[in-house]
This record gives sequence, structure tokens and C-alpha cells, in this order.
Amino acid sequence: MTKKTPARIHVILARRGPKAVVFRRGPSDKVAVIGWDRSDDSFQLGQWFRGRIYPLRCDLTPSGEHLIYFAAKYGRENPVEKAVRAELEKHFQTADLWRIDFHERERVEEEIRRGHAKEFRRMQQSASYHDCSWTAISRAPYLKALSLWWNGSGWNGGGLWKSETEFYLNRPPERIAETVPGVQSRKFRELPPDDDLQRDYLWGRCQGECMQVYEPRMLRDGWKFVRADETVWIYEKTLPGGWILRREFPQGYDWKQEVYHQRHTLLTPEGTALPHSGPDWCWADHDAYRKRLVYASGGALYAMDLKHPDAPVLLHDFNDMKYEPVPAPY
Repeated sequence: MTKKTPARIHVILARRGPKAVVFRRGPSDKVAVIGWDRSDDSFQLGQWFRGRIYPLRCDLTPSGEHLIYFAAKYGRENPVEKAVRAELEKHFQTADLWRIDFHERERVEEEIRRGHAKEFRRMQQSASYHDCSWTAISRAPYLKALSLWWNGSGWNGGGLWKSETEFYLNRPPERIAETVPGVQSRKFRELPPDDDLQRDYLWGRCQGECMQVYEPRMLRDGWKFVRADETVWIYEKTLPGGWILRREFPQGYDWKQEVYHQRHTLLTPEGTALPHSGPDWCWADHDAYRKRLVYASGGALYAMDLKHPDAPVLLHDFNDMKYEPVPAPY
């Protein structure tokens, strides 16, 4: 009998107050966004989405009231992307483009894309075009856009909140994210990327993926970079009482996992690993509001009192959820 794949879980905790959002993915083309009130550990379905949401490029306002998210619907093959790929392979005389120097490949690709700009615009305006992506601001845990920007590909997208109303938008280089007319709330204000985002993460200057947003979000929220090599990237967060939560991003392709899949290890004050922490924890963090550790494993969410680490409590199992269309209440 084939073992059922558990739901994939990622959580963003509000920095102030009890709110959080849970992203529950599964099957691969369906994502549920769920509100989590940590004051009483109650959960409320926001909305389902048919397509892909990239949680590592999302963020909550400090209070948890609003969500900035990056989403995509991948449909038929994009003829412009196909043409760009063919011209790149012809230019470098190889189909293995990842072996080409990144900066040289990027320079040539941008030149090629400029030559296809008009064709790309026409394709965007076609009624049949649905291979697209966008960044939006919504009222958490819903997805109905209060502000919306068309993005156009799997590169870049998403953003980070500076305050309750100010945010950074991860715009693609050259193909600048377009504001969608009529879907722009005056409540929010986009800020130019700060020096760290421009210098360390090349916002607005370089094509990037999830870590272009996720790493600065982690560092902002108390994680520290430890080291990186060809096999793994390691970050750690110091918890009360001298405990350490370690987050690892294994390098290398695993078709059973997300591209940027995570594993977590909880280290005691003495530096030993808690036996039941590890690869099965796909997400984990310190819940400062409730002074506890929370983690996701096997499609469910758990809480742990560090004074009693051998007695985790199941908060909610998300595996049996089924897709249902739910309108936003605004």
C-alpha cells in the first residue's frame, strides 16, 4: 500500500501578539491559508488557493493583521520563456546552463529578454494567458488582494513588512513588478529596499528565489547564520534557558521534498540533540507569546514546554482537510 504523503506545513508567527498564519499544502496544486490564534490555539480556515503559494517569500505585519504573499498559477508552456531558453542554449552552446557563470548568464539573459519585451506584453494581454505570478497584500488569513502587483515568473516576488503599513516589495530586475490598476490600498506604502536588502540580497538587481526573502526574515526574527557548505546551510536561534533550535537547509535535489526544505534539531543547554527532533520537523520556531516551542511534523502542529520536552502537545492535525471554495469576508 502506498503511504499517503502528509500535508506540508509552514507557519509565520506575528512578532507582536497572538496571531499567526499556517500554510497547508497538499495536493501539490492546492494550498490552504489558516489563521491561528495562539492565545487559545484555535484555528480558522481563511481561504484555499488553486495554484502555488511560496510561504518563504511571505510575511506578516508585526500585529499579524495583514499578509504579503507571492502566488503563481502555472499553466501552458510560456512561448517567450521557451524562446529565451533556446537562445541562451544557442549562445552558450550547452543545455546545462547552470554550469555557466551566474553573472554572465544573467547579463546575456536580460539582453535576450529585452528583445522579447513587446512579444511578452502582447502575450500577457491575451485572454488565454494564465502562466503568471503576482505579489499581493491581503487581510490575514484571507487572500483577496487589497494591493496587487503582477510579477510574471517564478523569480523574485513577495516582500517584507517594515511596520504595520510600510513594506519592501521584492521586484524583479528589468521586468519591474506592475501595479494592477484599481487594486491598490492607500493604507500601505512601499519603501525602497534598504541597504542590507540591496547589498546582501541584491533586491531589484538580481533574479532570486525564496532565500532572497526568507533569510532576511529569519535574521530579523532572531535567527543567526552559522555556516554553509556544499551540503547544508545552518541557522540557529537561542531559546530561553540556553536551549538552541537549529534549522538546516540540505543542499541537493530530493523529489520528495520542497526545494528549500528544512529540518530542525533542538539542542539542550548541554549541547545534546533532543532525540525526537530532526528531519521530521519541517518547520519549528519559538513562540515568544506563549513561551514555548512550536513545530510541524507529519502534517500536524505541536507545542512543547521546554521544561517538559518529552511531552509535546498536538495542537492540530491538518491532514484531512479538503479543498473548498471560501469567499473572503471583505
